[in-house]
Parts: sequence; C-alpha cells; structure tokens
Amino acid sequence: MPTQQTSTPNLYHYIVSKLAGHFENQEAQALARIVVEDILNLPFPHVLAGISPAISVQEGQKLDLCIQRLLADEPIQHIIGHCIFYDRPFVVNPSVLIPRPETEQLVSMALNLPTLPKQAVVMDACTGSGCIAVSIKAERPEWQVFACDVSSDALHVAAQNAKLHNADVVFSHLDILSPERPEGPFDIIVSNPPYVLDKEKPSMKSQVLNHEPHLALFVSDDNPLIFYQALAAWGRQSLRSGGWVLVEINPLLSSETLQLFAQQGFINCDIITDIFDKQRFIQCQK
Repeated sequence: MPTQQTSTPNLYHYIVSKLAGHFENQEAQALARIVVEDILNLPFPHVLAGISPAISVQEGQKLDLCIQRLLADEPIQHIIGHCIFYDRPFVVNPSVLIPRPETEQLVSMALNLPTLPKQAVVMDACTGSGCIAVSIKAERPEWQVFACDVSSDALHVAAQNAKLHNADVVFSHLDILSPERPEGPFDIIVSNPPYVLDKEKPSMKSQVLNHEPHLALFVSDDNPLIFYQALAAWGRQSLRSGGWVLVEINPLLSSETLQLFAQQGFINCDIITDIFDKQRFIQCQK
C-alpha cells in the first residue's frame, strides 16, 4: 500500500484483494474485517460507506505489515493478540492453543450439568489459555474453579486472562500424566487435552503447524489415548460420587475413547457432536 493517506471507501476491498490469492474468498473477507476493526481501529460499517477518515502513513505501514504476516500464515489472533471465546476476549500467543469455537460447547456442557451443588468444584486439566476455566468461573462466580497445565508459559497467559475477567481461578503447574495429582474432591473434571495424531500433521494448515504449540496438540500414534487414560484414573480417584468428566476428543477415536471411560467404570457415557456435527465430546459420570 502506498505510504500516503489512503481513502477508506476502497480500503476493505484493497485488503481483500491482497489476501484473496492466498485465502478462500470468504476467509479473506472475514480477515479483512478484523484488520479494519482491530488493527486500524475503524468502524467497519463506516469503512464500507466511505465515511471514515483517510488512514495515515503510519497506519498504512501497520496495514502493510499485517498483510505480510497474514500471507506468511501467521494466525490473525496472534497478530491482534487476542481472540473471542464465549463472548469474551482472551489473550493468546504462540505459547497456547488458539481457542476454537467448538470448544465453547464444553463450557456450556459444564454449566448445564444436572444435580450439581450450588458451590460446585471444577478442575480444568490442560488449561492452556485458561479459556474454559475462566469462562466457567465468569459464568458461575459461586463455583470453585481450579486449573492446571504442564506449560509454565501457558499458565502465565491463563493468569492474564483470569485477571482480565476478574475470575478467581486457582492455577497450578502440573503434568496430568504424573501420578501426583490433586485429590479434590471435584464435581467436574473438564479437559481439552492433546489429541491430534502425529499422522494427521500432513493434512493440517501451516497456521497451526508453524504457530501453535505442538505440546498442546499432538499425541503419539502408538498411544493416542494416553491423556484420557490419565483423566479417567484421576476421575476415579478425585471425583465425588455422581461427579462428571467432560472431555474434548479426536473424532477419529470417538468409539475407542468412549469405551475407555466405560471400561473404567464410568456411567452415563455419551458422545456429543459439536457445531460442525463431528463427534467431539464425551460426557460421563462417576
């Protein structure tokens, strides 16, 4: 973009045109809107109507850099420094997974479980950005919410998000594969653990492979259910009678994961589909 004042009527279309060769048209349009609103801080309807002021040379340079980063497959969430999850902004960076829209359903599942005490106790395992734990605490301030992760960098981000939303979540540095786990008792253990198979890497977008933490994504093809085995053991040990395990899963392994929890003695085990009609979650009860 020329380093001179640029009128806004064509600004949106300019951004779309720069991105269109690299992204599908619908994605290019969505990214262009985010750039207008979050990078240039301009009201999108005004830009389309051509009633916003021209952008400055400095803003044009910022825009050029943003477009370059997008064309290098850097996630837009890293460029703007946040994403929206459960109607709230969450800080994200390369230390944590970018929360996905389908994971919001895991929060809704926790909030709507039957027969919970008024002051339920929740543990969010593999918390990452803290989006699940913080969202639950923000929606149910009377609940006690704990969260853990093996990554200290991720916990730093999670703590930022808890502070951002005044959510009193207790975080701990913990590898859930270790036998040393908090004993609770908990009413809910919720988790979105690593579950992507190594063999799935070739089909994944470079935005994910090159910019999100592999530690939070991938499991060995030889032992893909290792985290669910640990969560089942933890649930047997630390859930109150009637307590719940809620987990996000790999749809490719939905039957095997359900069988694992059933074999470990859990009842009311169900596979739940996500907003894209994929078998994405398991809900079961002690």
